[in-house]
Amino acid sequence: MATRKTSLKKAADAHADAAAAVPAPVLVTGASGYLGLHLVRVLRNLGHTVRTLGRSSSDRLVPFEVDQRQGSVTDLDDCRRAVEGVTAIYHCAGFVSRDPADKGLMYDVHITGTRNILRAARDAGLRDVVCVSTSGVNGVSKRDDFLGREDSPIPWDVIAKWPYYESKAWAEKEIAQFVADGLPVRIARPSLLLGPGDHNGSSTGDVVKFLCGDVKAALPGGISAVDVRDVAEILPRLMTRGQPGLGYMLTGANLGLRDFLLLLEQVSGVEAPKIALPRKLVDTKGVFEVLRHTSQWKLMGGLEKQTFEMGCHYWYVDTTRARRDLGWAPRDLVVTLRDTVEELRPGLPIGD
Repeated sequence: MATRKTSLKKAADAHADAAAAVPAPVLVTGASGYLGLHLVRVLRNLGHTVRTLGRSSSDRLVPFEVDQRQGSVTDLDDCRRAVEGVTAIYHCAGFVSRDPADKGLMYDVHITGTRNILRAARDAGLRDVVCVSTSGVNGVSKRDDFLGREDSPIPWDVIAKWPYYESKAWAEKEIAQFVADGLPVRIARPSLLLGPGDHNGSSTGDVVKFLCGDVKAALPGGISAVDVRDVAEILPRLMTRGQPGLGYMLTGANLGLRDFLLLLEQVSGVEAPKIALPRKLVDTKGVFEVLRHTSQWKLMGGLEKQTFEMGCHYWYVDTTRARRDLGWAPRDLVVTLRDTVEELRPGLPIGD
């Protein structure tokens, strides 16, 4: 009898030791997305076990051996179940669209989803939370000498025309309230994500248009872009070293749209458009409605209104704070664009 009790105790101890050897997981929302997949890879390489929350399971996550939980960030009960037993949360879930019809969905995912995840984190007693926002919440202006910083005011009058950025700005208002109530949320504000792995085309779609010869003119604005791999690699450091409530600007380069297209020409061999719309023209009141009814508009690519408006603004941001606090050191944008083009090129109708 004593021998049997001893055996049972040894078995129980062995089970407890095995359970203790498996670290508690970290939760990643939006894990099957562009940034999310890269982040999962980083976390697994760091030795973390990972749980994900998504509306459906993803074959792309299978190689990483993660615990996939089905659910939506827009459902508070799903969020509560997802955070049970985790040690940290990376909230990357989002929805990118320039279609005005998707406005409601973007508001639901970004605002309600953020509120639900943070409420679930707070109620579970978690302290390590990173939320991914965008530099576009306050890093945009019509001035070419503009440089967005962490404390720049939100230009509500500008982003009100673009639901993705306005909904992200309201999501940051939700975050600010939780931070004020004592939850130390860290915030990442990456600029336009480029690099390999954008299987949905949510971020590299304009590069595809360029490679296919569909970009016929350079708008007079400026762009800020960053390698998705660099953003994924900095998020765990942001978790431990970032200041709560501060939206860290993360970019690799700021440059005019004409210069950006010339860089794409350099790495791809596809000729950049020779037409550059002058600032005085695009600043003329009602010019978009006039241009889109001209025969030349289709020749210039037939841009939709939101893309036209965004291309007439400057999205430049300052990464001084991220470099100082986080050791932010992104790779050269030429390397990022080359890797982007190399992955996108196969199967596209691009001439040699």
